[in-house]
This record gives sequence, C-alpha cells and structure tokens, in this order.
Amino acid sequence: MEKIRDINIYKMLSDGIRLHILKILSTKDMQVTDLVRELSIDQPLISHKLKELRENGLVISHRSGKNIIYSLSDKSLDEVIRVTENAGNKIDFVCNCAECDTDNI
Repeated sequence: MEKIRDINIYKMLSDGIRLHILKILSTKDMQVTDLVRELSIDQPLISHKLKELRENGLVISHRSGKNIIYSLSDKSLDEVIRVTENAGNKIDFVCNCAECDTDNI
C-alpha cells in the first residue's frame, strides 16, 4: 500500500500547476483567491488541482470564518518538492548503446 501512495505522490508532482501550488504552499498557507492571484490561473482550475492534492493527502484545508485555508499536509514534503522541481534541469544523459545510437545504423 505504501508503494501506491508513493506512486500517487509522484503522479501529483508530475503536473506543473500542482507542483507550483505545492511550492507556494510550502512557504505559507493560502486560500484559493490568493493562489489565483499568485498563479494568474482561473479559480475553477486551481480548485480542481487543490481537490486532487487533498484527495492524495498532500494538502490539508481548514476553515477560518468564511474562508478555507490550504496548507501542506506534511512539511517534510518541502524537500521532495524542491528536488522534483529541479530534476528536469539536471538530467543530462545521452545513451550510446547500440539500440539508441542511431549514428551506427
């Protein structure tokens, strides 16, 4: 069951908008209207992404008066978010095996 949870976490992190939301929530708790302003994305899309993150246990919410405040469910996610965000910039691998090296065909 733990493997399924890990897979779901990485699936959630594979979406740029969800990753950006998590990055912002790693710095401070916010409501949807704050995220709309910060990301310049339509409110329904942000609400949908937050629902996915909440259903997968990455984000929690609590009510403060009429507002719903969102935050990371676990502050240890900060490191995972940071590594995931930078992963695409660090991949510099070229395979030269016979199958991949089209110059030798």
